[in-house]
Amino acid sequence: MRIVTEAELRNKVRRPEVGLTLSFPPGTRFSPSATDFIKQWHMNIRFEGPSEGSAPSVPPRPPGSFA
Repeated sequence: MRIVTEAELRNKVRRPEVGLTLSFPPGTRFSPSATDFIKQWHMNIRFEGPSEGSAPSVPPRPPGSFA
């Protein structure tokens, strides 16, 4: 399980835009500051599905409510 920090998000997204969609591997978790950054910019988080031939995994939980 990987944990993404706000610093990693800011490095990945050089110029944040409202509504931007980011992809992460299944099971990725977000630090509290990364979750705040995602909410602030109303970003959409998409979890990439498992590759063909791999065993099904437990669906990942989203980083938090975007409401």
